[in-house]
Amino acid sequence: MSLRTDLTALLGIPTDRCGLAPESRGQFQRDDVVIEKWIWTAEPGSRVPSVLYRPESPSGKMPAMVITCGHGGSKSQWSLTYIGQTYAKLGVACLVLDPIGEEERHIDGKLGTRAHDPEPVHNCADHAGRLIMGKLVFDTMRGIDFLHTRSDIDVDRIGVAGNSLGGAKATWMLALDERLKLGLVCGWGYSDHLTAHGKFCTRIPNIRLRERCDWQTFLKLAAPHAAIRVMNGDTDPIIDDNETGYVWRDTRENVEQVREAFGQGRIDSWFEAGGGHRPYHGYVDALEWISRHFGTPNVATHAITELPTLNAGTWCDQHGIVLERLYDVELHQRGATLPDLGLRPIKPTELACLTPNELGKPEFTIEGWLDAISG
Repeated sequence: MSLRTDLTALLGIPTDRCGLAPESRGQFQRDDVVIEKWIWTAEPGSRVPSVLYRPESPSGKMPAMVITCGHGGSKSQWSLTYIGQTYAKLGVACLVLDPIGEEERHIDGKLGTRAHDPEPVHNCADHAGRLIMGKLVFDTMRGIDFLHTRSDIDVDRIGVAGNSLGGAKATWMLALDERLKLGLVCGWGYSDHLTAHGKFCTRIPNIRLRERCDWQTFLKLAAPHAAIRVMNGDTDPIIDDNETGYVWRDTRENVEQVREAFGQGRIDSWFEAGGGHRPYHGYVDALEWISRHFGTPNVATHAITELPTLNAGTWCDQHGIVLERLYDVELHQRGATLPDLGLRPIKPTELACLTPNELGKPEFTIEGWLDAISG
């Protein structure tokens, strides 16, 4: 058995894939960006609301990025609507899906619930031979399947980007899905610190991973087909929660040791001095990485490095966006520096894929999925 196959089984990822049965739920336009709304099937009894950002008039087949949401994140989170529009303005399509238990996959349609975190939820999934991380990763894989059905997507240029739990998901995606050619792993790392700390959905898979291989071997599963940039703040107490710096030291060392496997300039670790837990996959340095390895059809690489920037906290205040209390400080999201492309926020009601009578139905909820796999 190959390591990739073993790790796929570790997460409980299904070996069979049903038809996606994609269903359009309309679209709308924000300036020169089109936002399409879709529902598709991840597995029997589990349907996924999602949005796809794309340029209004693409010049050809588009490269595409799949965003993996962090804890409490979903398709309507302010930073992800900002990043989705940013990527599309550069000419890169961007798919964002609601994670199981969040937004339109929450039984009451609530945002920021972290409904997959409690121990009983983990135990129920684990007893059924599935892990929550495995469900999050499998749904993202099905998102890539969805992109492969489209004639306007260049399937040889698909990447993944995520922050925090989204960064954790991105590490697994890059190791297990060889279709990915690029990764932005943000607010996360490659360290045994991440087996001793964290929530069930990340810590348990990492413990079981380390019983099978070391971090460098795990990283090299993405070589040489993917170009990876690991992006963090070097003063992030959310991940480096004992504030020893070991997680960042380990991450730097592990990345350094696998450079040869990836090839010249195809993997690096990037740190913002004094930065905390921020949406680094929307930073200019992240856009430059995408442009260098994928091409950004609408903006040249050298022009990306010259983009004007803004302070995320100021932008949120101007648009009446209330940041989550944990991140509403300069160290974290309030202090983030994002490219200034004249973007406006998008309301959850605009991104809604479900009708009111569909909300809370078992095929969209974590409760329905747990019942199905326990059946």
